[in-house]
Order: sequence, then structure tokens, then C-alpha cells
Amino acid sequence: MITRKPSKVLAVLALLLVPFSWGAQRAETFPEAVEKAGSDGVIAYCYGPDWNARSVHLLKTFWQTPAAEEAAGNAVMVAVPFYERSEAKGAEDASRIRGDMPDPAFSVCPSVMFFDKNGKKYAEFQGSDYLGSDDECTEGLKNMRMYLEALRKQQELLAKAEPLVGMEKAKVLVEVGKLPIPTPEDYLQQLELADPTDKLGGIRRKTFDALKFMYKQLDTPDGFLKPDFEADYAQMKKDCLAIFEDEAYSARDRQAVLNLLIGQSRREAIQANQLKGYIKKVHKADPETDYGKLSPTLVNLWGNMKHKLTPEERKAAREAKRAKAKEKKARKRDERRAKDTIEIE
Repeated sequence: MITRKPSKVLAVLALLLVPFSWGAQRAETFPEAVEKAGSDGVIAYCYGPDWNARSVHLLKTFWQTPAAEEAAGNAVMVAVPFYERSEAKGAEDASRIRGDMPDPAFSVCPSVMFFDKNGKKYAEFQGSDYLGSDDECTEGLKNMRMYLEALRKQQELLAKAEPLVGMEKAKVLVEVGKLPIPTPEDYLQQLELADPTDKLGGIRRKTFDALKFMYKQLDTPDGFLKPDFEADYAQMKKDCLAIFEDEAYSARDRQAVLNLLIGQSRREAIQANQLKGYIKKVHKADPETDYGKLSPTLVNLWGNMKHKLTPEERKAAREAKRAKAKEKKARKRDERRAKDTIEIE
């Protein structure tokens, strides 16, 4: 009996008959991708052909796979090379492929960048932390779905808010502000008109800047502490907890201010159990943020400290703190006296 192997033609036809569940398109250049883009926009994969071997490897194992196309929904996918050497083979064509697409943050590759249908960037993630350490980039696929879903949800909510007024509109807009992507340029203006007293907390959530808050607490304009700076721990604790306990703020901002308190609390040598309690609060607020993921490690490092200050060490620390405060007070008094003398003369 003679058997025949299926011909290559039949094999190809069989593959073509398999129903595919993804709808992503691919483009050769970023300008072409924007031109083709619909409501799901564009998703670009950035790689470094002449300097980042892993990013090139992931082109095949991650970016050019059905799994990536499924995660991209109906977005247009494009791979964009970023060369380190202008004389490298292929570098000349890279500018044509890129068009007016911005560089990934800090020029990191591999990166995945997300653009709306107009070519405006709304999200980005990079490296093993967000792509995952496996060749299939399991974490990256999850993040692709998350950001694309956020874009779709934003479009849905904005359409819902359009005909509404007052607090009904504000309620929908607050939900827009909770999504992990930037809000429209006129978002804050719309929210202020709908909820001028910020009853729902959307305005303070949108306008809060964790870095500026930290600088204010540390009395610094640029992040460098003054030589005579002495933190007012009681006031810092009050201010940080007020922000953290207000759930109108984003989880990440709430975690950031509590981390500031955690750092100062450790310098103040508070009890390990209390420090551990703060760290656990950070984790509970959102385990998936950078701060949330770090918290379990921080509990082990700082919350289970074997060394405890002796009574003598605590006394010495208190005396040093009082001496520093006394010196600061005396210096200010001398400055006032000097100023008074100049004015009298």
C-alpha cells in the first residue's frame, strides 16, 4: 500500500481555513500604521538591531506571534528599529520606518508604545519588568491587553459623559481619571465645570503631584536637602496620612506619600511593628504597582529588624536632635538681630 504525504499546498490551504480570533493589522512604517489606525490605534514595538540582542530575539518569540496579535486587538502593529550606530546596516532606513514617532523613554529597548488613532502616545512599557523574562513575554501580553482595554474604556466613558451635565457628568469623568492612561487635554476644565467644589475628589486626584508634595515636606526646591534641614515628623505624619487615607487620590500617589513617611519613620527609629504596619498598608493599597511589589521585600528588610536601639542610643539620638534644633533656633535669632541692627543704622 502506497501512502502519500499531504502536499505543501494542501497544508497551506488548511491553515488558511483555520478561523483566527485576532484582528490586528501590521504596517511597515509608523506613518503607515497611523494612516491605517482605527479606534484601537497603533501599537509599536521598539528594538535595537545593533545593540540589544534580546530585543531582536523577541521580535520572533513575542512580537511576530499570534498571541501578540490577539493581545493587540484591532490596533495596527509596527516594529520600529532604533540603531545606536548610524553606519550600521539598515540604519538609513530606520528614519523612514520611524517617521515622526517619538523615541521610547530613555531610549530603552525593548519597549512597547501605544498611540491613539491620531498618533498621540498614551502609554508605554519597557524591559523585563513589564515584558516579562520569558521569551513569550507573558507579562507584556497582559500589559498590552490592559492598556488597550483602558483606551477602549476611556472612549466609552467619554461618549457616555458627552450629553450629561452637573454631577452626573462628573461621576463619569471621575471614572475616566482612574484609568491608567492620560486624560484628554480639556478633561480638567470639563471636570471643574461639572463639579466645581470637587465633591467627588476628581480634581484633587488629577492635580496632585507626589514629587512636589515630597519637596514641600522636605523644604527643598530641587530635591537637595539643606544642611540644617530638620523634618517636622509630627506634621509630616499628619500630612502624609491625610493624603493616604483619602481614596480620591490614585493608589500610586497614596503609596508614594506613605513611602515618604516610611523613610522618615525609619530615620526617627520608630518601633519595627509600626513601620511594618505602614509598609503593609502600601502593599494593600495596590499590590500591582512598583511600590506594591516592593513592599514584601521592604517588610523583610525594615519590618523585621533584629537590631533595636538601646535606651542609651535613643537618648543620644534625642539629645542630638534637640541640639540641632537649638542651634537652628539660635542662628535664626542672630539673623533677626543682625537685620534689626542694619535697619536701625
